[in-house]
Amino acid sequence: MKQTTLHVALCTMLGAALAYYPVAAAAAPEFELRGRLHLDYGIHDNDELDLDDGFNVRRTRIGMQGVLTDDWSAVIEYDFAENDTSAQDVVLRRNWRGGTLNIGHTKVPQGMEELSSTNTMPFIERPSPSNALVDGYRLGLGYDYFSGALGFQGMVYGRAIGDNEPGDDPIGIGARFMYAPQLDAGLLHLGLSVAYEDVRDYASARFSDRPEARADGNRLIDTGSISDVESTTKYGFEAAFQSGPLMVQGEYLGVGVGRSAGAEPDFSGWYVHGSWMLTGETRGYRGGRFRGITPGDPARGAWELALRYSSIDLNDSGFQGGEQDNISVGVNYYANPNVRFMLNYIMVDVQDSDAVVDGQVVGDESPDILIGRAAFHF
Repeated sequence: MKQTTLHVALCTMLGAALAYYPVAAAAAPEFELRGRLHLDYGIHDNDELDLDDGFNVRRTRIGMQGVLTDDWSAVIEYDFAENDTSAQDVVLRRNWRGGTLNIGHTKVPQGMEELSSTNTMPFIERPSPSNALVDGYRLGLGYDYFSGALGFQGMVYGRAIGDNEPGDDPIGIGARFMYAPQLDAGLLHLGLSVAYEDVRDYASARFSDRPEARADGNRLIDTGSISDVESTTKYGFEAAFQSGPLMVQGEYLGVGVGRSAGAEPDFSGWYVHGSWMLTGETRGYRGGRFRGITPGDPARGAWELALRYSSIDLNDSGFQGGEQDNISVGVNYYANPNVRFMLNYIMVDVQDSDAVVDGQVVGDESPDILIGRAAFHF
């Protein structure tokens, strides 16, 4: 797809949205505070590399959300963790033709786990394929539509807030399709997504991740900066099933890198995880993703066991980012719908990585990590 076509599409859709739907005067807009704190502590059983133990203020978010009129709503939220300010949802929304029009800074519609809230995921961190291969927040115009078992999310997008570099911004287009019937045995979710981006003057790309924990900030898999990039094509397949207290979810994600010169690598990864609510609760499901847990007995709270296997391969066409396979075991306690405590044990296996940590090439590395989290949101 030519960059001019995407550019015209973005301008046309954004202009039409703003011109066709003027904001009606609201008698009394209603807004409320929203926020979250995720406080982690990690301990590493090191292999060759010396990974640091300690605290990590993973998220400290504060913002506002509310309604402007019957049809218009808005969200503004920023993260101030460890004095590093970053934009999250900064978006104006309108109900339109049975769906929702989104204008502003929101997530590209790709990846079930990437689109799930960090307040509700069964593990402390997303799996490495989601972290390394899927786009997150971008500025643009999107539309979500859900009717019965069918769902669609689309977006035309550019850069993220804070990523303003000299030159023309990238232009991308993404779409996610879902089918989620309620069967006699439980809820089945199937989905696929694709996102194409012409990077324009942002002519480089990099794919990397930490070992699904952030107490130590080092990335054990890392392609380094890939130059002469013209475009990326990202794709994903997702499936999930829930029956009562049991939930199983998995995804396959990949990216192809188009370049004006040199080899064009393809990277990919997958994961599967399952969780079991020991106290019998069932996760909510809405909008193509699983939601949080409300304890059935407020005095007792709710307990969850979780298991995940993830695999990612960043080695291709001469790029030696490394391969990483992780096994994670988790235990979660929900004191109430807004407060939970999490404990993950992660067995990491990194192979053939040219990533550099403290001047040392990672190579093969197999640390074990124990990490806990205290979290609340409102």
